[in-house]
Amino acid sequence: MGELIAARYLADSGWRVLERNWRPGAGLRGELDLVALDPTTGAPRPALVSVEVKTRASRAAGPPAAAVTAAKLARLRALTGAWAASHEVAHCGLRIDVVSIELRPGLPAVLRHHRGVGL
Repeated sequence: MGELIAARYLADSGWRVLERNWRPGAGLRGELDLVALDPTTGAPRPALVSVEVKTRASRAAGPPAAAVTAAKLARLRALTGAWAASHEVAHCGLRIDVVSIELRPGLPAVLRHHRGVGL
């Protein structure tokens, strides 16, 4: 549900979502939740952004974005590089963003977009 909310938010913001739940071939482990092009960078070409989506129904374990540790960022960097190397997409640079979503019963979800947390 969180990835769907995040993908819709990005598309509504003018981004182009290229991939969801991408897993590399042999060698690397892990998954990129969303891969998208951010046209708002001000450069002639959009930035290629892997977006880690963290969704929580409770803050008992802390805010959703706090779940993105240094080890997770290292894995996301490797996965982002692998995705870029295996796809021919014109872009002006790579970036990792986190979209955190807090689900609240009976209320709209709270979405926060943390840009440039890695790379």
